[in-house]
Amino acid sequence: MIGKTRPCLQSRRSFIRKALWGAGVFAASEMVMSGKTPGSAKPEIAASMFPWDLADEGLDQVLDNLREMAGANSVYLCNLSEEVRPFRGGEFTHNPVRKTYIAEDCRVYWPPDPKYYGRIKPLRTQRDFLAGTDWVGEFAKAARAQGMKAGVELFHGFIDRPRLEGPFRDSMQVDIFGHPVLTHNYNKPAACLNSPDFQEYAVGLFSDLAANYDLDYIQTCMIPYVLPGSFLEHNLPPDPIGWALAAPEKGGCFCAHCLEAAGRHDFDLAAARPELLILARQDQQAVLDSGITAKDYLGTHPVLKRWLDFRCESVNSLYGLIGSRIQTLQPGIDLRWNNYIRTHGYYSGIDLPTFMNHLGSIRANAFVEHEDDMALVDEKVQYLHNFNKIVAGRLHWVASIDIRGKNPQVLERSAEVSSYTGCNGYALSHYGEAALENLRAVKRGLRKSKWAEYFN
Repeated sequence: MIGKTRPCLQSRRSFIRKALWGAGVFAASEMVMSGKTPGSAKPEIAASMFPWDLADEGLDQVLDNLREMAGANSVYLCNLSEEVRPFRGGEFTHNPVRKTYIAEDCRVYWPPDPKYYGRIKPLRTQRDFLAGTDWVGEFAKAARAQGMKAGVELFHGFIDRPRLEGPFRDSMQVDIFGHPVLTHNYNKPAACLNSPDFQEYAVGLFSDLAANYDLDYIQTCMIPYVLPGSFLEHNLPPDPIGWALAAPEKGGCFCAHCLEAAGRHDFDLAAARPELLILARQDQQAVLDSGITAKDYLGTHPVLKRWLDFRCESVNSLYGLIGSRIQTLQPGIDLRWNNYIRTHGYYSGIDLPTFMNHLGSIRANAFVEHEDDMALVDEKVQYLHNFNKIVAGRLHWVASIDIRGKNPQVLERSAEVSSYTGCNGYALSHYGEAALENLRAVKRGLRKSKWAEYFN
């Protein structure tokens, strides 16, 4: 498959009454369940996996399980991971070789084409059982043989910690106090999106994949600007100081590359820094206790608003480069954003209405299934319905389902009712950490969903 380019092939009634009614979709669900309306277009049911899943269990076996048990018709292979797996602890339930796995820091599982890279080059895996195989090429070929869409995901950090803290330190985000910005999940330095070296590297990764592999989409959840871990508690109101400026783990970026890039966006970051420094040193709790809303606070501090806007402009600039480049190399290939920032994404540099101009599709991340709480599924339905108000008619989007949960009934319900939110399908995360019964639960939910005709 290397060297080949191609166009994108892209493309009951009572138990959830209250949730569906609140989401504005009850009437539609009633008609579909009663058979009074024609079904919707066939959904994309995507599923993610890692190379060690394929090496241990067998590539064809993994795809067979996903297709037959969960109804998957789209699969994507994750690269640049850096975590202990399973992610939430415990052990793999069906891996015949190992019970846990510690991934290497930010490795790729294909042979990089050197012509797409400059100073920063990707690192290949050094693990004996993974090295020497072009996993992306083999994966894409097997997916095509089974009639599935094929994609690749590039994970959060992109650059391994030793190199980002060492020879590529000048591509690291720094906060307003001059400290390295640390990511919310791995407590490792974040790369600066305005660094020319990092931009060349990031664009190179996408370009390499688009030019050399038979893929429908390349997905990423690359961390733009860091939010505190509390952003995951999505009911919290945004805190403009703590979420954007306060040290040490957030507040980027004020490096030399950002000072230069700001000028290209008609923003004098050097002149704004003294005022932003005053805000960063404010009593954060006192501001919150005052009762002022984030919107009003930004209205009274326009320099902070302008700085936050500049970060969004920086994200849009990078993804504009990526999107235009991969379209040149493989017309029709889909640039997919994993929208892991469920709310308040503006504080991480994601202004979704303008950001979507550079995307082909979105994966709306709303992991609740692992919590074993049916009420959270109702909340997820409302969130997805609201998300659809932003993206409907503009982009293809799929809703995440966390198949790593422990209660198949929660998964079944989520797979059923989430279909009425306007999404175009689901993204199931991650195969190797999910019990096989969870895959079957997804299929049962699909058989009662808006798309039931495709799964019965």
